[in-house]
Amino acid sequence: MIFLIVVQFVFLNCGNNKAATNEKQQANNSSSEKKQEAASNSSAQGDDIIGEWELVGSIVDTNDDQIDEDERKNLQSPGYKDYMKLNRNGSGLFTIAKMDGRYEITDPKSDGKKFLTWYDKANGQHRIGTIINVTKDELHIKEPGGSGLFVWKRL
Repeated sequence: MIFLIVVQFVFLNCGNNKAATNEKQQANNSSSEKKQEAASNSSAQGDDIIGEWELVGSIVDTNDDQIDEDERKNLQSPGYKDYMKLNRNGSGLFTIAKMDGRYEITDPKSDGKKFLTWYDKANGQHRIGTIINVTKDELHIKEPGGSGLFVWKRL
């Protein structure tokens, strides 16, 4: 739960840093175009994740990236309403504040698991987590470096 609060704090405060110079902005624009192209390519690999999602809750994963019925009973509801919309072109909205930005789905390891990263308008990077499971109704994302598993429902 603390992790969710910290993530929300980071998301809300990242967009407030507007002290970039013109040179830095030009470099970011060039970099952003390359990343958007990569995002388009990677989003094509994750078509099943395209759509609107609402955070249902989180649990501590005890059996290696799966949610069983015993764990589902311990699902903790978030203290806020979280939202994410992932478009086919790699753009989207994230959090209750519906921050404009883009996302990338990458496969950093050879284990076949994909990692979701969100970039806000200022190109600030927000590591969301590893995509564990996507169905027509649910999306399970494991927090980076931890044992928390976030459950999202499709809207």
